[in-house]
Amino acid sequence: MTDDIETHDEMELAAEYALGLLSPEEAAAFESVLAVDPALRDLYADWAEDFADLTDDIAPVDPHPALEARIHAAIFGQPAPKPKPSLIARLGFFGPALAGVAAALAVLFGLNQFGVLNDDSPTFVAEIAAEDDSFVVLASFDPDAGTLDMNRTVGGPREGRALEVWLIAGENPPVSLGVWPKGQAKATLAIASDIARLMDGGVLAVSDEPPGGSPTGAPMGDVLGFGKIMLSH
Repeated sequence: MTDDIETHDEMELAAEYALGLLSPEEAAAFESVLAVDPALRDLYADWAEDFADLTDDIAPVDPHPALEARIHAAIFGQPAPKPKPSLIARLGFFGPALAGVAAALAVLFGLNQFGVLNDDSPTFVAEIAAEDDSFVVLASFDPDAGTLDMNRTVGGPREGRALEVWLIAGENPPVSLGVWPKGQAKATLAIASDIARLMDGGVLAVSDEPPGGSPTGAPMGDVLGFGKIMLSH
């Protein structure tokens, strides 16, 4: 009977964890067991897959333009502030095209400033960032060397946690590129050739995971930042 109760409790906890219903303390305790219990990882993976399957037949719907303002008003008691238009937008010259060029130049300048770029500039770059810029990583990928160089300029993992780097390419599930070396601002990850061909046009993301990285092969913790990979030249 005890085994039955424990198994039932594990099923409920795995389901609640997959749905994000556990408190931060409960989630941390669950993850500590998840890291050393293969059976529990399988149980969590089954729940996560089952819940994801529930949305397969739901067509995507764009949120109402006023939704953000209503959410902001409900939380903070006032509408969300309107973002100040950029200089490019105020000038009105080739807005989208110039904005893309400006973003690419900003990333390239940052990579150069922080020593990520070398004399032989890599082909692909990305800025992995949170929406509020509380986490920023400048990244460059050299397809010839098969290396991803990264420089974390803002933010980091929570105490006792680790950063894990992911590649999201098209409709494919996230692929782990490796765990960030503990305590280091800069990191270089070796990228396998079958993954390297997916980098062009993909998205890089960094998540906060248990020590050693996610035990499930998929992001478990908070996604701290993400950014699209762009061709630098």
